[in-house]
Amino acid sequence: AVGQKLARALIDAKLKSEGKYPRKVAFTLWGGEFIRTQGVNIGEIFYLLGCEPIWDSRKRVQDVRLIPSDKLNRPRIDVVVQTSGQFRGIASSRMKLIDKAVQLAAEAEEEENFVREGSLLVAKALVEAGLSPAQAKEYQNARIFGGANGGYGTGIQGMVQASGNWEDPAAIAETYIHNMNTIYSDNHWNENVQGLFRAALQNTDAVVQSRSSNSWGPLSLDHVYEFTGGINLAVKNVTGKDPSAYFNDLRTPGQAKIQEVSEAIMVEAHSSILNPKYISEMMQEGPSALQSFAAVFENSFGWETMKPDAVKDHLWDKYKEVYVDDSLKLGVPQAFEQKNPYAMQQMTAVMLEAIRQGMWS
Repeated sequence: AVGQKLARALIDAKLKSEGKYPRKVAFTLWGGEFIRTQGVNIGEIFYLLGCEPIWDSRKRVQDVRLIPSDKLNRPRIDVVVQTSGQFRGIASSRMKLIDKAVQLAAEAEEEENFVREGSLLVAKALVEAGLSPAQAKEYQNARIFGGANGGYGTGIQGMVQASGNWEDPAAIAETYIHNMNTIYSDNHWNENVQGLFRAALQNTDAVVQSRSSNSWGPLSLDHVYEFTGGINLAVKNVTGKDPSAYFNDLRTPGQAKIQEVSEAIMVEAHSSILNPKYISEMMQEGPSALQSFAAVFENSFGWETMKPDAVKDHLWDKYKEVYVDDSLKLGVPQAFEQKNPYAMQQMTAVMLEAIRQGMWS
């Protein structure tokens, strides 16, 4: 029920902002989020596809079935799913259910079926890349991708931070696509088909990740820009358009909602790293507490690289005012000088690099 609510909220947001249904939504699935939210994202994926779960007598989801088009009363919306290594490790049976839901939706011959249209586009791209029509048909419904089995992460974080080695983020997008190109489909588990992930990203116009914990946010945890930012950049590289990006905000039980990534970034910034009470308490702690500020600056740079519109210029202005100019009169430069001057070196280096890269004037 919560997954359906979030799917409707996403559809409504796209209808309001663009006047049309989303064609394809990219999801980031993490193991911890799956456990804490009891599979809300999977319920949302099913509903976008126009499917529903089938429970057994013990209330466990064992199968999926199509929702009839007259009952659904809207187009079937396509999805593409990136799995983290942890989700793949604990929820492979759920991945197989997502895969089955995609197959069912793609086979439904209906007037407005973005899943079926998406599969035909994938097949066309694969034939153009050199596969036979029969091979292309075999892979056209693949929608779940990740790192090779046994591997974790996307392999792009170090590349993002080593920004002196690249001038165009497209290089990062290509690395991301290459590293996350492994298919997880029922008949093709842990396989690589060159060009398939790129083909599956076509027409993606929204990316989604769930967030159920107050212990991390888009600025405080680098894996958020790595995964959700990474797929956002990959979609932009493939389609030429920056997709909408949302969190499924599940932090307050009973109050599930969607939140734009840019809003989540600014809310976290104002509640923590720009909050004088937060800064004062952190400055009472040791070097590692001050190091966490440097991590936020690096993650801000990561978001600037992946999705420039998500970080507003005035956030960088505020970073400089608070941490370099000490506009809040908290003795910030002195605290860093005494406890962790290396963190301040990092922070000013990140700001200078953001200027050099043209991210901030």
